[in-house]
This record gives sequence, structure tokens and C-alpha cells, in this order.
Amino acid sequence: MTIDKKCLINWVGGKRLLRKTIAPLIPNDIKSYIEPFGGGAWVLLYKDKWADLEIYNDLDGRLANLFRIVKYHPNAFKEELQYLLGSREMFMQFLNGTFITDIQRAVQFYFLITRSFGGRGETFGTVKKCSGGASKSQKNVLERIDAIHNRLDKVLIENRDFEKLIKQYDFENAFFYCDPPYSKGCGYEITSCADFEHERLKNTLQNIKGRFLLSYDDSPKIRELYKGYEMIEVERLNGINNREGTNRTNKMFKELLIANYPIQELFKNV
Repeated sequence: MTIDKKCLINWVGGKRLLRKTIAPLIPNDIKSYIEPFGGGAWVLLYKDKWADLEIYNDLDGRLANLFRIVKYHPNAFKEELQYLLGSREMFMQFLNGTFITDIQRAVQFYFLITRSFGGRGETFGTVKKCSGGASKSQKNVLERIDAIHNRLDKVLIENRDFEKLIKQYDFENAFFYCDPPYSKGCGYEITSCADFEHERLKNTLQNIKGRFLLSYDDSPKIRELYKGYEMIEVERLNGINNREGTNRTNKMFKELLIANYPIQELFKNV
């Protein structure tokens, strides 16, 4: 049973548009499901349960704190959030404000991401023809918190370096879904494209006992780095640049799905 209505936030490079392609490629016989680069957790939240042990991890402490607060303190989170308005003045106050407690910081981060343009938390999100961005339904937001809280009940929330996390939780029946910063065109605050250690990730994954599925931008660098692994070419709409009047070809973003187990045969049935 899929739960594609359950999502917490949009995030740069999120897999909202590819989760239905990725999900059938994940093995059914895994004992643990780990996301070293959790982000918005679109794939994790797509299903009620992937494995007996599920782990969400992100090096960005704002994300880890948000998921942790929604898991353990949903009512306090909603109480802080429920009276916040989709207003430009309030957005700027939150953008420039200092918040003390973990719950306050989680609400600040969530408010800025959900009420901003493109989910980047930088500029007030205005729309012309629909209800979205800063004008999205507050009622739906609060109901979503309860759904995510229930889904995260047995999910472990981590905030660690990917290599340490992978080595700690690796074993024969472990599964790692990895969605790292791309080699180009990403916009992460904690780890940029320029300083992310793509080679270190590859060296870590090539020595694991478990299985991994990796999503990356389709670039010569990544193709060379993972030469010899099974690869599938996919493409998705680039949501941030998806504007009326632009050529559809220019809206498409090409990605690679890479694995250390057979996925090409599985992909034929997707």
C-alpha cells in the first residue's frame, strides 16, 4: 500500500517525480532500509514500511531536527505552527529571526521551506493561478504532520556523515537508497556540488556487504565513476524551472539509477 499523499517538505533534488520508478527497483527481501541522504524522504515515505529497521539520515541538522521533532513532539510542533500565516511580513521575520528551542527551530525551518518559492526557504512563495506556495492550506499542513508522525513511529533519525552511517549499519541484508548531492546543478546549503566527495561515496559503496540503489545526475563524471555497475537512464521534469511557455525539452532533467544488484530486468516491468 503506497502513501504518496504523505510528505513533509519539498527539497532540492527530491524524488517526488521519480519515486514510482524507484520503488519497484527496491528488493523485497531486505531486513533494513537506510537513506544516508534523507532530504525530503520522498522514497522512504512512499510506502508504509520497507523493512524491519528503517533509518533516515541527513548531515543537514535542520532536516534531522525537523524529522525528529515531528516524530517525537508532533503536538508541540503543530501548536507552534497552527497560527502562522502565509504572509510576506511573517516570512521575513522567520527568515531573519533567531529561535532557541529545537521545536522552535523545526517550525522556523518548516515554515520557510513550505512557504517559499521552489521549497528553497529563501524567497516568499507567490503563485498566479492556483493555491500553493505561501497560500497553501494550513489545514492540510497540520493533517500532514499527524500522518508523518505515525509513519515515523519506528524510523530511526540520524545526523551523521554518510560513510560512518553506511559502515555502521552495513550487513548482508541491508539496503541503502542513496540520493547524494549531484555532481552539478544542485543547491544544498550544507554540502555543495563543489565540495561533496563523490569518490569517497563510491569507495564506501563498493565495499559494502549489502545492496545499494543510487540516484545521480547523468553526467560523464558519474558514468565513469560507476563504470561496471548496472545503470538505468531516467528523466523527470525540473520542477523549479517548470514554467508555462517554455519548451518541454528544456524542462527535463536526466538522471541515472545505479545499483550493485540487477535492476535492468526489474525496470522492464516498471
